[in-house]
Amino acid sequence: MAFLVTEFVLVMQFLWKYIDEIIGKGVSLGILLELIFYWSVRIIPEAVPVSILIASVMVFGNLAEKYELSSMKSAGISLTRIMGMGICIAVMTSMFSLFASNYMKPRANYKFIYRYNAIKRAKPALSIEEGVFNKDFRNVTIRVGEKGRDGQMIQDILVYDHSVQDKRLVNVLTAKEGLMYAGEDDDYFVMELQDGVQYREMKDKKAKPEDKKPHPMMRTKFESWTKIFDLSEFDLEAQNVNLTRKKYDLLNAFQLKATIDSFQREIVENERSNLNNFSQVMSYEMVEPEHNAKENLPSQVTKAIKSKEEIVNDNRVKVKKSKAAPQQVNTAKLEEVSSIIETFDKKGVIPALTTAKHRSERNNDKILKSVRMDDTLQHSQSLYVLRLNQQMSWALICILFLFIGASLGSIVKKGGYGYPLLIAIIFFMLFIILNIMGEKLTKSGSVPAVFGAWLPYTVLFPTALILTYKALNDSDFSYLKNMVLTLYYKLFPAKQDV
Repeated sequence: MAFLVTEFVLVMQFLWKYIDEIIGKGVSLGILLELIFYWSVRIIPEAVPVSILIASVMVFGNLAEKYELSSMKSAGISLTRIMGMGICIAVMTSMFSLFASNYMKPRANYKFIYRYNAIKRAKPALSIEEGVFNKDFRNVTIRVGEKGRDGQMIQDILVYDHSVQDKRLVNVLTAKEGLMYAGEDDDYFVMELQDGVQYREMKDKKAKPEDKKPHPMMRTKFESWTKIFDLSEFDLEAQNVNLTRKKYDLLNAFQLKATIDSFQREIVENERSNLNNFSQVMSYEMVEPEHNAKENLPSQVTKAIKSKEEIVNDNRVKVKKSKAAPQQVNTAKLEEVSSIIETFDKKGVIPALTTAKHRSERNNDKILKSVRMDDTLQHSQSLYVLRLNQQMSWALICILFLFIGASLGSIVKKGGYGYPLLIAIIFFMLFIILNIMGEKLTKSGSVPAVFGAWLPYTVLFPTALILTYKALNDSDFSYLKNMVLTLYYKLFPAKQDV
């Protein structure tokens, strides 16, 4: 019963979120019920923990309220033995939650997206309402002032086109009247606009990014304009599913692990590609032409790309052959050189340094691009790690909620529906808030993905320990009441006399 109540409450979220986009599309009751069924299957891992919490509070609250729990304790049966069957049920429910997260939820997500996109593709003209900005089409926003009774005649049309690369540039189209309809086989959607103007902001190539001067604007008047929208973007083939924003919701635990490993391999390969990027900046291979023709290089460049040790060795040979100066004098001067630049010819310094500069800039750009790629890969990997750990945390939270619910029920001694629902709502809200907080912190990179997934469990685990300890010792919350009253009398001493 608690599971059905929880499912009903969470299914209402689907109606609040999607009913406006479904009603008016000519969707039959059977398809609507099918969508509700897929949504109810995908929320099973979220509904199971709350069901355990409500049921445990109701059962143990009824037992304590009718003094059956006290009778069992007086007969020598401990609370842990009384909770034994509940713990077994919670463990089996956790296993069912893992099964639902790995096999039922991914399939239900896929079928839900498939059906939902099929509905959006059917009769696109019906989704365009009067005075409402419609964003069903990619990179295009449409607003229609008035619609005819036939659903095709339209007036006061406004179309925002965001397909340009620079989203800051304005590209808007207005028309006084027009006609909209679906093409043959519903492969495209057509809008025939009459008597309108297009305003398009042009990008000035000479303008600098920090320049705040206005961009040039092009205005085009037209008597008739036929705008065609491709409906293939609503098709849900395999490649389109792979491009969904939350692909990790379509994978089970084994697929999540495989994807995480593939991300890790890409990260390692990306880091390995940056090793020793600056080691060959002054080398011969970085300067020589494609045909490895060393003789075509200028003599000063050939000498400039030699290492300091090679120059020292060459000069030692020259000193041995020369009779004008002893060997040790010239060798000492070369070995005291602090930089290889000091050994270059004056004409060879500029070409060598220019080549090294260009190579260094290219390597630096490559490293910066690789660093951005590494951040992207790690961010994507953290999302998959988060979803994998959430499957296990949502399963184990069932056992934790059993201890919380059973302990509260035995302490407060209230059964029925009112009190258990109140307790369940409070703890479920806390669980959802902590879960959303963990996801946000993980996506922002503030905390590791494992910590973000286990944040609700980490916060609620001490609460479960305290409540279980108090229930085992037959203590209540009377000291909290006395503490609140004492604090109240200290803050308002005049009330005490009354």
